[in-house]
Amino acid sequence: MRLRTVVFGTVGLLATGVAASLVFAPTAAGESLVAVLGSVAPTTILLAGSLTVGLCAVLAGWLGGLLGGGSPTAFDVAVDSPPEDVTATESRLFAADIDAAIDDAVAGDDAAMDTVTERLTAAATTAYAIGAGVSQASAQQAVRAGTWTDDAVAAAMLSPTEPQSLLARLRLWLDPESERRRRIRRTVDAIAQVSGGER
Repeated sequence: MRLRTVVFGTVGLLATGVAASLVFAPTAAGESLVAVLGSVAPTTILLAGSLTVGLCAVLAGWLGGLLGGGSPTAFDVAVDSPPEDVTATESRLFAADIDAAIDDAVAGDDAAMDTVTERLTAAATTAYAIGAGVSQASAQQAVRAGTWTDDAVAAAMLSPTEPQSLLARLRLWLDPESERRRRIRRTVDAIAQVSGGER
């Protein structure tokens, strides 16, 4: 336990005791307090109060400097490494991971395309459930059926039963990387639109 905690805990306890005696036994405590304070000049009381506050401030500063090199408090740890840093780091790692998977998928890696499709399917399901106000199961059915969005490219990207248009298949044959990237981008845009409540 830190010395600072003991000192200020003791001062707080004494102040609480005085306050409690004034609340619960106002007559006896009040008469004693009035008798003591009545015999002292107001300027002396003011000076003593100011001196007490000043000494407490000096003591707090001295104890803070003296004990500052000890083990850090929870507050010190939170200031040095706030909890949002963990979330931000995890978000950056997730974003870097999905970016790498998208790059690999665009380049023709089927396993990476499966990973991207699974993540987009999960995102579309959640976005549609929230945006349309339906259950997660209903949202999953809508994504599988391709009815979660009006964008035919995005719907076909995530639906095992909805084929891409003939033009999209021709684009995939002529320029596979551009077409894969276009499909992913259209799906991401459709998810963003649905999550905003628009459909």
